[in-house]
Amino acid sequence: MSGSHGSPLWQGALIFAAFLFLIWEVWGGWRRGVIRSGVNFLAFVLSGILGLLAGQATAFVTGKIFPGYGSLAGIFVGSVVTLVVLMLALLLGAVLFKRTGQQSSGTIRLLYGGGGAFFGLLTGLLFLWGGVTAIRALGALANTTVGNRPYSELPFPAQTIIKLKDSLELGQTGRVAESVDVVSPGIYEMIQRIGKLSSDQTAMARFLDYPGVQEIVQHPAMAALMQDPGVVRDAGNRNFLGLIQSRALLDAVRDPSLQKKLADLDLQKALDYAFSVPQDSQSSEKKP
Repeated sequence: MSGSHGSPLWQGALIFAAFLFLIWEVWGGWRRGVIRSGVNFLAFVLSGILGLLAGQATAFVTGKIFPGYGSLAGIFVGSVVTLVVLMLALLLGAVLFKRTGQQSSGTIRLLYGGGGAFFGLLTGLLFLWGGVTAIRALGALANTTVGNRPYSELPFPAQTIIKLKDSLELGQTGRVAESVDVVSPGIYEMIQRIGKLSSDQTAMARFLDYPGVQEIVQHPAMAALMQDPGVVRDAGNRNFLGLIQSRALLDAVRDPSLQKKLADLDLQKALDYAFSVPQDSQSSEKKP
């Protein structure tokens, strides 16, 4: 599958939906008032920061004690901390502070509502910012799983997210989306190149020949993993849920020496090596 499946109509629908969402948030901010809306905005920001810090700390500590479980524990604890802090802050803001309609003075009500509308706008922009990253990331991941199948043969969810991503990235709107996205363009490029490996046998062979990858492939834990019938079956069927639940995969991930080799691998250089044209091929092409 190649080319863009973006549609100006879909892009217009996205822009219109974003505009309506901002209007809704501004109106909600006006009704909540400046204090409640300010607390809500700070709650979203601080809960995310605290959740990230808690997740990183948990992943570091858990990874030292139980190798292989650090990332999962970090994601779980970070998510819980984010949700708990957010819910408590929103609840306290709703209980302790007045709404705009509860203000008696017209001037105070105007200032109260105007400040709330401002924080509502900031909250809406924050959500849209995250939405841009989510659409582009999910679209890039969807592109890696479809291989060379025609777009019309893809499952409906995959078609939808790819069309959303491609539509978002059209024209001037696409340039704005790329400029505000928090994820580096290099990450998306790397995801797409990894996806191409599954459909390019020559690139996959060169990727596996890369010295750092060879060290990983020849590691005893990885060799045992690749000989596991369940892992081979799930990988062939692209059953990612089955792979995640595989005991063999968990044992391999928990191996400290394999973890070190994975951490030392320069994935960008390995991909550059995989997709580069060998020198002997270039020389043979120049011969008459």
